[in-house]
Amino acid sequence: MSELIAELAEAVHAAGGRALEAGGAVRDRLLGRSARDVDLEVYGLEPPDLESVIARFGRVRRVGARLGVYVLRGVEIALPQGPGGVEDPHLSPEQATRRRDLTINALLRDPRTGEILDFHNGRTDLRRGVLRHVDPDTFGEDPLRLLRVVRLHAELGLRIHPRTAALCRRLALGGVAWERIGQELERWLLGARHPGRGLDALIYTGAERHFPHLVRLLGCPDAAVDSAWGRTRAALEAAAGERVGERERDWPLMLGALLAGTGRPDASLRRGGRLQVPGHAAVAAARVPLFLHGVDRNRHRTRAVAALVREQETIARLAAEEAGAPAYRRLAARVDSDLLLRLSRALHRAEHGPAAGFPAGERARERWVAEDLLGKAPQPILQGRDLAELGVEPGPAMGEWLKAGFQAQLSGAFSDREGGLAWMRERLEDE
Repeated sequence: MSELIAELAEAVHAAGGRALEAGGAVRDRLLGRSARDVDLEVYGLEPPDLESVIARFGRVRRVGARLGVYVLRGVEIALPQGPGGVEDPHLSPEQATRRRDLTINALLRDPRTGEILDFHNGRTDLRRGVLRHVDPDTFGEDPLRLLRVVRLHAELGLRIHPRTAALCRRLALGGVAWERIGQELERWLLGARHPGRGLDALIYTGAERHFPHLVRLLGCPDAAVDSAWGRTRAALEAAAGERVGERERDWPLMLGALLAGTGRPDASLRRGGRLQVPGHAAVAAARVPLFLHGVDRNRHRTRAVAALVREQETIARLAAEEAGAPAYRRLAARVDSDLLLRLSRALHRAEHGPAAGFPAGERARERWVAEDLLGKAPQPILQGRDLAELGVEPGPAMGEWLKAGFQAQLSGAFSDREGGLAWMRERLEDE
């Protein structure tokens, strides 16, 4: 990608403009991190002229209605923004960066020369470890900056400047699309080495008020830590160590860790002087769709996260009951066993300490590995065609027989097709 950036910069220069790397890529390089997203800001070229330059390098896709952004092979290319967010190619770099959110994101780099342009002391703030706004008059133009500050605090470990936090408290997310909120939340939970810091930043910036299912944890007592909020913070830290680097695996895991305790405020009670939370997992599972409606509306993922939260204590319970293989098979049929194992282990460590062993988890893992069910749901041995061979007509009755056969399979009544047919034939003859 660096070669493409250099070639684009040269082509823009030859056309009479100037292309500068902007935002997070410049910041990350100065921090010694690999640049994940590369943005180019082009000065001095009108949109048609810029489009003709970009078109030489491949198919160009323009996104955004009012403010156009061109996407070329993973690189986002845009003209600088003027007042009101309107693109203005004649702005100077200093004028354009005044509309950036944070000083560390207002850094520019010339790919042709390597020169860093720093008009707002961004490098100083990086050295001091501070997240500081560029301009108080333009900071509020995008309310999503509230969550970006939260995410960067968690991701980079930089402290939030008090005046920036005060500006954040004035922002409201009510008019922000849920997709954008979800993107920032996802980048926080998947990208931060210490995602628990994000909960600290939610409070410091006032962002917690936008997540009512979470804010109720603040005042909820907890037997193991200071509060249910503190337990959730510890759960996020522990779950970060369970991530595998795959979005489709890590995103539901981290959502499960974030939401696992949200049923505690409703379920908490004292019995014999002891704090207990009977049924809190079911309450939390019911809250999952409500929370995800404002973050991620994928129905499959919502069901998966709700199942994880609902079953969060099942592995420990099965071990305490010394349950046999059928119970673990049935659990694997209800929830992704690999994700549940990782979530349960994180929740266990949140309560007992980061070095705590989890024997119940090892027991479950051994059961699932032995039957090739770790991260896999058991599949029904008997199919409709099998019942048809036994004379069962397609329809509701066949569906009920298939369900009964699957439950018998999970219980260990049979383990192959021949055994399943024999079991089913016997039941049918008794009808």
